[in-house]
Amino acid sequence: MIPLKTQRAVLECLRFEELVDLTARLVRINSVWDPEAGSSEEEAARLVARWAGDQGFEVTLEEVVPGRPNVVVRLRFSDGPRKLIFEGHTDVVTPGDPSQWRYDPFGARVVGRRMYGRGTNDTKGNLAAMLLAMAALKRSGISLKGEVIGAVLCDEEGLMIGVQDFIRRGHADGVTGAIICEPQDGIICCAQKGALRARYRVKGKMGHGAMPLTALNPLPALARLIHELRRLEWEAVEAAGRDPWLGWPSFTPTVVRAPSRGPGQLNVIPSEGELLVDIRTLPDQSHPSIAARLQELAAEVCAATVEDYQQSDNHMGVSRPYPLEVSLEILTDRPATRTDLNDPLVQCVDWATRRITGKEPVYGGVPGATDGTYLWSWKGIPIVTIGAGDRDIPHQVDEWVDLDQLMDTARIYALSALAYLLGE
Repeated sequence: MIPLKTQRAVLECLRFEELVDLTARLVRINSVWDPEAGSSEEEAARLVARWAGDQGFEVTLEEVVPGRPNVVVRLRFSDGPRKLIFEGHTDVVTPGDPSQWRYDPFGARVVGRRMYGRGTNDTKGNLAAMLLAMAALKRSGISLKGEVIGAVLCDEEGLMIGVQDFIRRGHADGVTGAIICEPQDGIICCAQKGALRARYRVKGKMGHGAMPLTALNPLPALARLIHELRRLEWEAVEAAGRDPWLGWPSFTPTVVRAPSRGPGQLNVIPSEGELLVDIRTLPDQSHPSIAARLQELAAEVCAATVEDYQQSDNHMGVSRPYPLEVSLEILTDRPATRTDLNDPLVQCVDWATRRITGKEPVYGGVPGATDGTYLWSWKGIPIVTIGAGDRDIPHQVDEWVDLDQLMDTARIYALSALAYLLGE
């Protein structure tokens, strides 16, 4: 049992106004990764690095690729068996059309007990909460054992190059647990869906729309792929069933391009096209088996489309010696995760949630994937995802976060780390 005096010593070092201010400063930075518009995570990362340096933390700014740095914030105590990561990201998705927003998407407008703006919910508010939680541990002066690492990473909304670089540089070595600071409405999430993302490319022959027999249109193969992916999804639903925390597996075509580069024209048959597929999996599904089935589908669709062309060509008495190619590229392969409910980190987050909210914790799973999937799959680190914010709000117009819930989240982060490093 952690003495109330010890708990209060940490909680009294958390200041609501400071949390609101840091969140607002982060939100006012446009950190959408958009090279054409000239925006990136760099300004937000440098703000975090300056703030953490001013608090007396050990801070490292590491460029992953030009203009996209990670920030590593360390709080070292005496030697101990546990090393904890708090992970949050600096990038946000596009706000879309700003005229559709009630408030400036980068204005951090406070209305009542809410703050509005892109990233308030996902996840600059939670990023500020984790940094303030680390500061509270430091300011309290309590003697702890082990280490807390603040992983402030780029590109979570993209291909997650930030967390991969963080791991490759050795920052995750020896880590025993990680709290992923994402908007989950205070739910303790001990599972995440896996993500397998793929690109199909179909190559045919370019031609005039008025003379289709002089070309080989890739679009019928793309249409067949979309149709067959629906069948694969249904097979996965039947085989895997519904996970109580994560729901159903899914095979979702998301982007169709033909031509895959450059503008299309109504009277031009493109020479090639591509289809992007976002597959989300459950813990019991095998990614290698799914990837093999996707590869088989490429060959099946190619053969079936060629056969259709040959039948029509034979009927019309024409011959098109143009090859059709259907290829597959796996872009992302992150397995689903599940952390044992008896893991010490889960127990510490459970206790901290009860202590702060006075309620029975709700458990669940993350419907998407976070940077935590790499920490879990590459390094075997137990992960818990928890944070403030309605789970349906991310990436929407008029994104917001409840500031009272955000403050409670900072308290939960602080007490979770306190209990974890005390070995309670």
